[in-house]
Amino acid sequence: MEIQKFCKAVRLATVCTAAALCTMASASALEIGQTTASQLNIRTEPFGPVITTVPEGTTLAVLAEDGDWAQVSVDGMLGYASMEYIIDAAESSDFTVGEGEINADDVNFRSSPSTSSEVLGRFQSGTSVSVVGVSNGWFKVDVYGQVGYIHPDYLNLQSDEIPFAPLDPFAELNISPMRKAVLEFAAQYLGTPYVYGGASPSGFDCSGFTYFVYKNIVQEIPRTATDQRAASTNLTMDELLPGDLVFFRNSGSGSGVGHAGIYVGEGQFIHSPNSGDYVSYDTLLTGSYNTNFICGGRFISD
Repeated sequence: MEIQKFCKAVRLATVCTAAALCTMASASALEIGQTTASQLNIRTEPFGPVITTVPEGTTLAVLAEDGDWAQVSVDGMLGYASMEYIIDAAESSDFTVGEGEINADDVNFRSSPSTSSEVLGRFQSGTSVSVVGVSNGWFKVDVYGQVGYIHPDYLNLQSDEIPFAPLDPFAELNISPMRKAVLEFAAQYLGTPYVYGGASPSGFDCSGFTYFVYKNIVQEIPRTATDQRAASTNLTMDELLPGDLVFFRNSGSGSGVGHAGIYVGEGQFIHSPNSGDYVSYDTLLTGSYNTNFICGGRFISD
């Protein structure tokens, strides 16, 4: 199925962290370091083979340390380095850390590195992200072009034998440029408040959001969720492709359409949920949205 191809592409063909990299302290000790050696060796394990070297002044993520050795990540490489040649750096810095994978369900994707900050979305276990910095003990990540923060307890860094480029979540997907454009355009409005009757960047209701995105990228579609479903080609959950619409009934009430969103892949969708909430990612795979899913809707004819 196409959705299986999507999931495989987004997760990427990277190798998971070796078991030896889990023997130090928890990643909750995440800090930023800077190298002082002219060429610092990054090794597979303490005193182990050299993976790569980095020049003096390189900023890296210090995931854990035991006094003599640090578990570090930089430029897509995950390994060990001698603490003798690493000094503390600023609390916040943007640099290429590498690729990561969410390790739990319903993990909050936040607007700033704090548990009190706005939730931009919720990610499920296995979701791939590009880690683009460290801030106040949190990973700064890029997902579908949207930058936010993930607590280090809920993200595993990945590595391979050679450095890899920052994640482009659309590069290998077998979906059309229009579908990619829908996802990228929709992600620009993460954090926009829910406004009843709203269909503009100042605020959206659920169908106002789908209407606005489609009007700007695909075509003008009906304004209400009920009419959007009626005008589209209806799909089962297994038939969904990124960029298709998804429709839900109101919890516990009949078969009429009560809510709409845009499918983004890996069982997730983006939507404007309800009063007091914001445009965010959510999951189709569990919870009330799974229970109340009616069908998908297709307007893109690729």
